[in-house]
Amino acid sequence: MTGSFATWFRSDRRGSTALEFALVGGLLVLLLIAPVELGLMIWTGGSLETVAAQTARCAAIGSCSDPAAYAVDLASKWIGAGAIAASDVTVTATTSCDNATGTFERVTITSSIWQGAFITPLSGATQVAAACFPT
Repeated sequence: MTGSFATWFRSDRRGSTALEFALVGGLLVLLLIAPVELGLMIWTGGSLETVAAQTARCAAIGSCSDPAAYAVDLASKWIGAGAIAASDVTVTATTSCDNATGTFERVTITSSIWQGAFITPLSGATQVAAACFPT
């Protein structure tokens, strides 16, 4: 070290890469994890739609005695144990469904099972899945 301390300090670059990564790394990790979280949320919504459709069919043809319990069992197999409760499932008989008239069984599942780990505005978001099947 032949110059002053200030000159040496300004020319020393030994920690600059680590400092730059610390500044940019957090944003990079968020950009890599966000699509995975959104994909899981979309997959969960699609699974709930399928559970609603299968439950509506089961209720319409009478192959299950308790459609809400059937939906809970099916959701636990496809999404995970405790995904929905019987109180989240509504089964109603209706005379119209999606601009069609007739007699239908309509199943609506309202659930807030999504607990995003990184995208906090999506944590606890309520997802609603509905399906009809003619009787």
